[in-house]
Amino acid sequence: MPERKPIGQLLKEEGYITEKHIKIALEIQKIRGGLLGEILVELSFVSPKEISQAIAKQANKPYIDLSQYPPTKEALKSLPKEVAKQLEVIPFDISEKSVKIAISNPYDINAIDILKRRYKNLEIEFYVADKESILKTIEVYYYLLENPIEKEIEKIVQEAVSTGTTTQIPKLFDLILDNAILNRATDIHISPESVASHVFYRIDGIMTHFNAIPLNLHSSLVSRVKILAGLDIAEQRLPQDGSFSHEFFEEEYDFRVSTVPTAFGENVVIRILSKNISLFNLRSLGFEEDIYEKIENQFLKPQGIILVTGPTGSGKTTTLYAALRRINAIEKNILTVEDPIEYKFPFIKQTQVNEKAGYTFARAIRSFLRQDPDVILVGEIRDEETAEMAIRASITGHLVLSTLHTNDAVSAIPRLIDMGIKDYMVASGISAITAQRLIRKNCTFCITEYKIKAKELVKYGFPESMLRKYISDLEENITLKRSTGCSHCNNTGYLGRTLIVELLEIDEEISDLIVQGATPLAIQKKAVSKGMRLMKEDGLIKVLKGITTPEEIKRVVG
Repeated sequence: MPERKPIGQLLKEEGYITEKHIKIALEIQKIRGGLLGEILVELSFVSPKEISQAIAKQANKPYIDLSQYPPTKEALKSLPKEVAKQLEVIPFDISEKSVKIAISNPYDINAIDILKRRYKNLEIEFYVADKESILKTIEVYYYLLENPIEKEIEKIVQEAVSTGTTTQIPKLFDLILDNAILNRATDIHISPESVASHVFYRIDGIMTHFNAIPLNLHSSLVSRVKILAGLDIAEQRLPQDGSFSHEFFEEEYDFRVSTVPTAFGENVVIRILSKNISLFNLRSLGFEEDIYEKIENQFLKPQGIILVTGPTGSGKTTTLYAALRRINAIEKNILTVEDPIEYKFPFIKQTQVNEKAGYTFARAIRSFLRQDPDVILVGEIRDEETAEMAIRASITGHLVLSTLHTNDAVSAIPRLIDMGIKDYMVASGISAITAQRLIRKNCTFCITEYKIKAKELVKYGFPESMLRKYISDLEENITLKRSTGCSHCNNTGYLGRTLIVELLEIDEEISDLIVQGATPLAIQKKAVSKGMRLMKEDGLIKVLKGITTPEEIKRVVG
């Protein structure tokens, strides 16, 4: 096994931290003691996940994200909970021949020896996961072995139907929230119809039906949501918005609530925000290596605007937060104005829009310019005043990061001009525009290969000219991958998401076209001739790599 290095040295070699991060952590260590790795996590210089990834690489073992790959019931039953906790391990998949085990310390000879004796007839595949996620997974999933949420929900619903009482509604709603968190949902929909109320979860961008609840329980359920979110229970004719918090196995989650009156009752949508989300890492978002290098160079520029575009729920904020982590906040003064502040970062001055007090995006930028900024993040460009202030800030020597709602990268240019920004200011102020979408990835547990004639990819919207860049003979068979569905992915064949992107870099030629009033199509053609790759082509690369399916690219991009 490779030699173990001190955690600070290991993280530095892997590029997660610098000597300056270590110096600050050591100063904190002198003040209050503690382990260096724990202090680095507390300061949010690294996440437990990144430490585990570095340890996994050093130990030459694969890393496993247990939030993405929950353990199967069969795997859990193969090892008692007490043993799992003591050894800081969890079996997450098992077959007749092998068992896959997540371990926090791949150098723990004692734990490895105990497991080898216990699974003497099986081949053990060790994966590295952080201690925090292993212990949490042990608590959550061993509890669920004895207390399945679906059965609990079913029991409460049947009791309410038979007795007509609604006393268990608070517990029912808590179970709905817990189930959503377990299934990695981003949104919960409680939708009344003519015969029942339905609970849907949005998982990996897709609405998935989970429960049908008797219609006579719907109003009580909505009232429970309203009480928690501080909304008016009596008001059922107008839409309302609110928020609340909920604890799930000692982890705090924030929920944003929206209600809308419909023909059969109020429709409720609840957005889920985890307070303890892993730190964002630009490299791990899913950029292809050539795009990653270009986008990293853009984010490290001293001035200009970088816009991240895409529809709601396409991961724009995540990309901006990952960019902030890539920009060294110890050496640069970074200020943000957000609506709302979703995640907090160290050494970054984050502020929140307050329309009632007159604190708008535009006013924030104006104030920031007197705060000696290097980098300004503006949550979203919504109007002419914000757009103009952002461009002026970039022209006067600041790096500005922001988002815009457009379908592709080039559409951001006419959108800004429509807002009233002069074309020469757009041309001189903007450095780059990225457009992105989130696509579902093949489930790695049930993935299989299949052959298809290359030219058949045309029916999924990939032009022949695009296919020929990667496949010499369109008549030949090529090997792609898809997943058949298993317990890990709820039989969908997909587990987790990644990005497809296009990056439009504004160089002198593109700037000239903008000032000349060229059409978006003409600008896009010029950019493509200079090497820009469209989102669909980025999707094709991920299909050919076996990361996703052609059906998924067609669903997302068309």
